[in-house]
Parts: sequence; structure tokens; C-alpha cells
Amino acid sequence: MAPPRPAASRFLPSSDAQLLLIAAALGLGLYDFLGVGGFGFGHGYEMAAVAQSLAAHGTYANPFQPAVTGPTALVPPLFPFLLAGLIRILGQPTLVVIAAVCLNIAADAFIAWLLPRLSVVFYGTHKPGTVAAVLWLFSMRLMPQWDLSLTIAGMISFCLLSRTAVIRGGTAWTTGAGLLGGLLLLANPATASVIALWVVFLFVSYRPGWRRALSQSAAMSLLAFLCLTPWLVRNYRTWHAILLRTSFGITLYSSNNDCASSSLIKESLSGCFQATHPVESVPEARILRQMGEVPYDRLKKAEAIAWIRSHPARFLQLTAARVVEFWFPDPNRYWFRCYVIWTVTLLSLPGIILMLRHRQRISYFILGVWLLYPPVYYVMVSSDRYRYPILWTSLLPAGYFLAWVSERRRARASSLSPPEQDRTVTALPA
Repeated sequence: MAPPRPAASRFLPSSDAQLLLIAAALGLGLYDFLGVGGFGFGHGYEMAAVAQSLAAHGTYANPFQPAVTGPTALVPPLFPFLLAGLIRILGQPTLVVIAAVCLNIAADAFIAWLLPRLSVVFYGTHKPGTVAAVLWLFSMRLMPQWDLSLTIAGMISFCLLSRTAVIRGGTAWTTGAGLLGGLLLLANPATASVIALWVVFLFVSYRPGWRRALSQSAAMSLLAFLCLTPWLVRNYRTWHAILLRTSFGITLYSSNNDCASSSLIKESLSGCFQATHPVESVPEARILRQMGEVPYDRLKKAEAIAWIRSHPARFLQLTAARVVEFWFPDPNRYWFRCYVIWTVTLLSLPGIILMLRHRQRISYFILGVWLLYPPVYYVMVSSDRYRYPILWTSLLPAGYFLAWVSERRRARASSLSPPEQDRTVTALPA
């Protein structure tokens, strides 16, 4: 039998606290939209370019506008289809931008609402998640041209839904979790490692009910694969290759060459990105159009690997810098949020150590995500955008540590005896 499920309502923050988190997220998002600006869908945003092609011509193509490069799998399909729907319905570019921004703001608020709930699943109490939600308010930023906030909200929702499916069973929960897993893979294939680790964690955590866990996991995996099938079939018919996306070789080459820098910001300032990536380079876009996207991506992958083999010292130098910049993003015009991410990363380290000391099994899932998700980004130009999809796995350990510090201070203020103090502190994990 699976362990008894706690009554979550007892462990969640008050309704007023939840409303305050949502209101703060909405208010900060609106402030960003009105005060910062720069949320249009102009040149350089591949997902928006594909959405415009879908809305205008019904073709999933031409990510490097104004260049016409033909069919593409450069970016995953889900978010461009969503943007294309907004374009078809609303028509006016200004209205489309406003709608996309509002969707981004709503997703950010939903994440703030979800984190205490996920904290109850992880720790048996909302406190670390409530602290994590506050940290999220200061680290989130609007990126309506990309799928990030929707992907984060989807991953947290998948963790909650799939856990319920394993514990309770039931067709509705299993179907919802499986379909959501498939949609996540269509939004960002890199989430596959997180999804797989979570399913394995559920299976291992509920060993007494392993038959149910296995059957529910298999059903969810099948539904997720069925969601991917139309996209895989389309790509096979287009290029006679089984693939989810084609951007690895293109990005690897633009990140590892004679003029390469560690971060996208530095590479753009030096002009290297403009010379090596088809989104900015007319000659590269012309070659891509002549060859087709899949052969071009393979060519660039081969050229990048050849450069890496002939410049091992420089490659190691770039990779080391990108490892640091993944966890501590290069500050840009969003410098404040970058420094908040730095703070969250630093706080998550004592947090995960404390979780291991308290024998929190969820620690191994988080460590697995930290180990398996980032490596592909270590060999590519760094950007704070790449950090956000797994930021929640740092926010919760950071919140755990700060909640533990708060418990310790409260215990000292109450002049508890050492044995009672120890029990109070270790009660946090539950």
C-alpha cells in the first residue's frame, strides 16, 4: 500500500496568503509590461516567426524571418501553434502581444500558487514552498516570445497530477497526467529528463504499491507518446528522419568556433553570433535553404565537433565558463533578476544538504535534475533563459533552508530546551 496522503488543505497557506501571492505576481508582471517594455515579436524570435508562418500560410516553416528557409523543426511545435491561434483570432499585432503577455503573467501567477502545493508533496508542509513562491516573484520575468513560464507551470502540474494518478489511480488522473506530459515534450523536449526522473521517483517512492505505480506510469508514458506521434510523423515525412527538433547542430556550431564567446550577450556584442547563426547571417540562411534544415543541422554539428577536436583547450575554457553561467547567469538589462537567481542558487546548496541530512527522499530527484538537465547547455552559449525551466528545483531547496532557519530562530526566541528545539526543527520535513 502507498503511504497515506495528507489532507493538503491543512498544510496549505491561508486563503489570504495565497491570494496575496497571486496578486503580487499579477502586479509585478503588469509593472514589467508597462515599465520595461520590449515584448514585441520582431526579428530574432524563432517561435514567433514560425507562428506567423502558421497563421498566414498554414505551414510550420521559416523561423529566420525575413529569410524564407522552408519547413522547420528548429523549435518545438506547441507554443508556435498557440501564438498562431492568437494571431488568427486577434489579427492586430498589438493585441497579439498584449494577449501573449497576459498569458505569461497568468502563468507566472499560477507558478506562485503551485509552489506551496508542490512543497506539501515534497516536505509535508507549505512553508518552504511559500518562501520559494516569494523568491519566484523577484526572479520571474516576462518572456512572452518563448514558452518558458507555461513550461514551468506544466512541469509542476505534471508532478502533482502524476503523483495523484499513482496514489489514487483512476482514468481521469492518469489521462490528464499522460496528456500533460506529452504536451510538455511538444513544448520543450528537454523536459524529458525531468519527466523521466519524476516517474522513476514515484515508482521507487511507492514501492509497496509498485504494481499500481508501474501500470499508471506505463499508461502515462503511452499517452505522452501518442501526443508526440503526429509531430514525429510530420518530421519523418518531411526529412525521412525521426526527430523532435533540429537545432542542436546549428546552436553547437554558433557556440563553438574561432570567434565564440561564453554567453549569447557577449557573442552578440562581438558580432560572432551574427556571422555564424542563420537567424542573423544571410549567407548561412541561404545555405540552409539550399540544403534543407536537417542536412544543414548535421553539417553544422560535424563542423562544430571538428572545431572542438582541434581546439580542446578553448572548448574546455568555454565550457567551464558556461557551467558557471548556467547557474549564475551573466547579468544583462535584467541584472536584478539574474542576481536573485544567483541568490537562489547559493541558498539551494545548504538547502539540499539539509534535505539530505533530514533524509528527504525528494533530494535525490532534485539532484538528478541538476545532474541530467543542464549538460546540453554547458556546450552552448549561455543565457538566463536556459536556467528558468528548472529554477523551481532550486527555489524549493532554498525555501526549505530559509524555513528551517526561521524555525531555528523561533525556537531560540521561545527559549526551548535543546531536545525540544531539535524536535521542532526536524518537524519541518514531516
